Amino acid sequence: MQFIPTEKEMAMLEKIVKYHPEEYAVVRLTDTMLHKAIIDASAPIRTVLTGVVDYGNMIQGSDGKVLAESIVITDKVIPVQSSFYRPKTKKGDPRLWIYGLKKFIGSGDMIYITVHEGRMVVIPLTDEGFTPNSISEFFGHEEEDAIKAELILLLSGIAKEPEISVAPDRTKSAAKDVGETFEKLLGILPNSDKVADFKSKIELKSKRAGVRTSDTLFSMVPDWKNSYIPSSNEMIRQYGYPSKKYPGFMDLFVTVSNKTNNQGLSLEVDEENNLLYQLYEDSSGKKIITCSWNLSEIKERLLNKHPETVWVVAEETKIDGKVYFHYNKAVYTRAPIFSSFLLLISQGIITYDWRGRVKEDGTGYKDKGHCFRIKPKFRHLLFAETETINLEGEAGISGQLEISGGYSSSLGEQTQLVFE
Repeated sequence: MQFIPTEKEMAMLEKIVKYHPEEYAVVRLTDTMLHKAIIDASAPIRTVLTGVVDYGNMIQGSDGKVLAESIVITDKVIPVQSSFYRPKTKKGDPRLWIYGLKKFIGSGDMIYITVHEGRMVVIPLTDEGFTPNSISEFFGHEEEDAIKAELILLLSGIAKEPEISVAPDRTKSAAKDVGETFEKLLGILPNSDKVADFKSKIELKSKRAGVRTSDTLFSMVPDWKNSYIPSSNEMIRQYGYPSKKYPGFMDLFVTVSNKTNNQGLSLEVDEENNLLYQLYEDSSGKKIITCSWNLSEIKERLLNKHPETVWVVAEETKIDGKVYFHYNKAVYTRAPIFSSFLLLISQGIITYDWRGRVKEDGTGYKDKGHCFRIKPKFRHLLFAETETINLEGEAGISGQLEISGGYSSSLGEQTQLVFE
């Protein structure tokens, strides 16, 4: 991506998307842009402006120019005129300009562009021009959702039970137990659906306290039909390493980010071509594209999987040799912003994990889900809303929860679970 926000600018973006959880684009203004009054309408900008202007059907030259009212938000909400056009010169690359923009911004400053109620909205990400109160008043607030309230009520009931047994004879828990136990408490059977877990609206993510690994956002393999490497099997054999645990196997358990890792792999966003690439860099510094994902498909998966998410943390203890969980902390997130997703990939905050092995001859393939991940401390940069849920209040359901055998989705009675 061409325009990478600074840490201070990212903090401003976080505040904006809290009130307006919609797609956006960012542009860093240059001397040339300000002098010539020209901003290139790149692919991210054209995507955001869908519904405001159709560059695809716009004729080149002054006859095709579109003038429309836009909004600039500083300490005031200011209506301004904007122009959208394709010049006759060169290839007629799409362009735009916001009249009077020079009053609010200087060279090197960044602006945020989005659409609200059919108008382009521009917000300077500067110390002088950024006013959260104006942004809040302009975009307004949403009321709390009833499904969220229902889930919090259930979570509060679970949190009041300090000893939830994993299984009757279990002296050691498996990695998947913390998630499966929690979902069974809520009456949710194990699944690999691409939609959210709780009533198809709220995704549930669980982990043990003290675990510092990244959170899995969703599993998604590349578009193999349009990639140099044709499969996960081949990817592991091509870029993996001899397994220390399984003789005769190749392992590939690595994190791929914006920076080249030890296997020579890195990620790069190409918004103009609507693709995310995984690159391989050899010892001479030459890079090749090993595989790619379609950005539209990634966006669909992200929005379907995480419209709302509850991230639960459980304390694990042993009592008389048995393993118990206490689900006592939770964070709620809402409305992932795909524009932020792409920015976070370009900053190395969202990464991709390969997690699999295969024999050198291509047989015996196993994987634990190749997936996009994010560090918990950066969730607030991806989601429009992040809220710590108070599970210590009066809300909740009383009743002893002993998970030891059988299955029931009722929290009002004794609940028993078995792991097979």
